[in-house]
Amino acid sequence: MPGRDSSVAKKGAGTKWEFEADYFTFCNCDWGCPCNFNARPTQGNCHGVGAWRIRKGRYDGTKLDGVVFAAAYFFPGLIEQGRGIARFYVDKRANETQRKAIETICSGKVGGGIFEIFASLAEKIHPFMVADIRLDIEGPRAALRIPGIMGAECESLSYPDGTIIKPFFTLPHGIEFKTALATNTKQWWIRDEEMLASHRNVYGIVASVKFSEKGCVA
Repeated sequence: MPGRDSSVAKKGAGTKWEFEADYFTFCNCDWGCPCNFNARPTQGNCHGVGAWRIRKGRYDGTKLDGVVFAAAYFFPGLIEQGRGIARFYVDKRANETQRKAIETICSGKVGGGIFEIFASLAEKIHPFMVADIRLDIEGPRAALRIPGIMGAECESLSYPDGTIIKPFFTLPHGIEFKTALATNTKQWWIRDEEMLASHRNVYGIVASVKFSEKGCVA
């Protein structure tokens, strides 16, 4: 599912928005994540989180530069089978107008590819949360912290002898990213309502992405 593009009609299609961002995502699958290639998830279910640090963006007349936000999704089986649980988070440093813009984008009501698709597959979405989000992304290293809620840290992939490798994904029709660097998420955890998980040495990627109401466009 995450590897496929979408051209479905958008609710609120008249709303124009776009952003360029640094992106860090991770889940409970093995390195590479079979979902990227329309295969079954490693463990048969999906615990996944994505986090964005917007370098430049706008929602209608609202500037989104510098806003950090995240989304957590749990699916009990294949993503396309739905029945998911989700929560969206925005950093407390965003102003009220920016918070409302991010909440609307995450809701999928104004398009956005993966935002629209995943929201439609979630049967339960917990209330939007304003939180202290710390997101650092530099090359293959990335870290995400929401105190008391979740934490994650990734590093370069390597062979058993310690040789560093830097494999890239290129997914021309990807709804989440078009090109990304595969990483090892050394550890990540989440404790938010019924979304409870802890994983080690699993899939992660870092990427530069560009989104609009049309979806992931770069």
